[in-house]
Amino acid sequence: MTLKQSLRAIVALALITAVVILLPPRTIACGPFFTDAIFVFTKHPDFPLEQFANGKLGVVSPSWARSYLVVAYRNLSGAPLSQTEAKDVKALWDERLNLGYDESSADWAKKWNEARAKVSGTQPVQFDTYRNREKPNEYESFLNCQQDALKNAEALLNERITRFGADSPQVHDWLAAQDAVFQNCHEGQHIPQPAAAGAEQLIRADRAYQIAAANFYATNYDEARQQFDTIAKDKNSPYRIISPYLAARAMLRKGSFADKPEDKNAALADAENRFNVILKDNSLARAHEITTRLLNLTKLRLHPETKLHDIAHTIAKPDASKNFKQDIWDYTVLMDNFLGDDSEGEQSPKKPVPETLKSDDLTDWILAMQEPGDKAGPRALQHWEESQGRSLPWLVAAITSAKGSDSKADGLIAIAIRTQPSSPAFPSLAFHGARLLVATGRSDAARGYLDTVLTKYRGYLNASASNQLMAARMMLAQNLDQFLRNAQRKPAGYSDDNDGREIPEDEKEAAETAKDHEILFDLDAANIFNKAMPAAIMKDAARSNVLAPNLKRNAAQAAFMRAALVDDRESALQAAPILEGFYPELKEFLATYQRATTPDARRFAAAFMALKFPGLRPFVSTGVGRTSAVSEMDSYRDNYWCAEPPPPLGGAPSEDESTKPKPVTAPEFLKPSQATAARQFAMLQALGTAPNFLCKTAIDWTEKNPNDPRSPEALHLAVRSTRYGCTDKETGRLSKAAFDLLHRRYPNTNWANATKYWFNG
Repeated sequence: MTLKQSLRAIVALALITAVVILLPPRTIACGPFFTDAIFVFTKHPDFPLEQFANGKLGVVSPSWARSYLVVAYRNLSGAPLSQTEAKDVKALWDERLNLGYDESSADWAKKWNEARAKVSGTQPVQFDTYRNREKPNEYESFLNCQQDALKNAEALLNERITRFGADSPQVHDWLAAQDAVFQNCHEGQHIPQPAAAGAEQLIRADRAYQIAAANFYATNYDEARQQFDTIAKDKNSPYRIISPYLAARAMLRKGSFADKPEDKNAALADAENRFNVILKDNSLARAHEITTRLLNLTKLRLHPETKLHDIAHTIAKPDASKNFKQDIWDYTVLMDNFLGDDSEGEQSPKKPVPETLKSDDLTDWILAMQEPGDKAGPRALQHWEESQGRSLPWLVAAITSAKGSDSKADGLIAIAIRTQPSSPAFPSLAFHGARLLVATGRSDAARGYLDTVLTKYRGYLNASASNQLMAARMMLAQNLDQFLRNAQRKPAGYSDDNDGREIPEDEKEAAETAKDHEILFDLDAANIFNKAMPAAIMKDAARSNVLAPNLKRNAAQAAFMRAALVDDRESALQAAPILEGFYPELKEFLATYQRATTPDARRFAAAFMALKFPGLRPFVSTGVGRTSAVSEMDSYRDNYWCAEPPPPLGGAPSEDESTKPKPVTAPEFLKPSQATAARQFAMLQALGTAPNFLCKTAIDWTEKNPNDPRSPEALHLAVRSTRYGCTDKETGRLSKAAFDLLHRRYPNTNWANATKYWFNG
């Protein structure tokens, strides 16, 4: 390897390792994780993100990470991204969403060990690229050594083998020192000893560089700076050209980690001065490109507000940035520093907003979109009016935060309704315009407008926007068919959402997940079915030709079970043949229910059927729902029912006190039946969790009907339900009671022999 090649490798290494990446403790969430439907993305726009970058924005959401809001602003302001800018920002999103690379260092270590194996007597070494900071920040880790560090070491090792031989003392000594250097990547203070005074000049130069690098990785930044400065003065060292840069990098790293502002600023100022000196020295021209980039990083940390203003002006203009990806990255990191973290999937408490940030239109717009409370609306409206109606970004900000009681609401509605569907603001204005029509008491107008948009202009909407408008239209339904037409929706994507970032499955995986249920109920629709709809109307929904077949099946089982459990006999009898049409295997059990003449007999018939078919429940499911066959026991205990309706497979949307679910509001056509719906829902809740109810019912029936051949099987299945269903503090007592009755009354039956344990919930 020539000196130029070595220098190029060292510069590449320096570029990668210069940017300090602070991370919380790296954790892996515990499974299992269940893939479910996402109807409206809240962390980011709809996938594929290329469509968003190219101007198909959907309903712009304040909850999106700020990098998406930057792109929304550009498209709304009439400055769409160029192909290069769109490609750059897509690469940024891929990296932040972990779609673009694998950050595991296992492959790096494997290749390094393969290179080391050329030297006789070596054993494989462990390699960890992350190092924890010192106290009191020991729970923060940072990327200390990157892949190029090993690549550069491999290249130098090969060069030394070529010069001295693989089994030479010089190569063995160089490798031992390099192993010590890399030990510092993860922990400790592993500093190689200086080379012997009589060693040849290249050996001494290598060792001096290794000692300086070891101190850098060991976070001894002042020592590293001094040693790199010394190397820079050694005219015989092959590392002298790059060492001024490396000394400056040590000061940048020191300033980045400093806890005290005075220490931080002093180190960063030193780094800034050193980088400027390098850029003025033509003999160091080979390091100018990386120096320019790290000078920019230094300014980000030393002069954050000035840099934020500079970047905001640059990225707001078409093709004004030389590195759009890096500028968006830097801009959002600076915004996070001022306001609180807003990365994909992460939301930290917002800090007070410095007023000076509002001098840039882009930054001010993002602040207005994300500002909580009532302050943002008037400010956004003022900006809109000051633009004389020409600023789409501020129109979107104004209507997003507007309320029906605002004096300018009518004006905003009028503008929204007049907006052409080809405008990038159309989905946002359509959604919020309809919202304001409802808020100002004009439901008929909202109904007509939403019907027009969803009928004529759906092609201008992405999946999330369509679902948002359908949800609004559902609440304006005047009859059951209108409700069902808008309650059933196509998901915007499917995800197990194991880290809260809503990363969707790819198209192939999504198609496999969807299978026979491409159309589903979102939580808002399921809540109305489960909490605001009586069994009689639920049964009518199951009959409707408006619903997709899978949703008719969903409604049919919920209608029958609800009617049977609350003893709405007429509705249950009408729902039975509908349910049988979907599940012919239920015919015998439904017939038994239909023949029952007393409330107790009907209740036991319904309970026995539920015990035999654990997929039955008096609720419709949201999203993908239960995927096991109706007769099968789900291995993840998604069986029978709980006292509350089933949540999405990924869990309830939020358990934050500030975002607790609001009471379910019924559409107008359901208002006359609300007393019945409320009474039935209260009766279901009074039954408690299914295993408790099933045990009580089996015990009561057996004590009154000991000769019924179903009784021992019912007790056996009731005990089983306490293992595989929802439980509470009463479940263990009821499980034991059913167990004891089974073994006392039917001691020698197959059902008793098959029931070896009871379960404590």
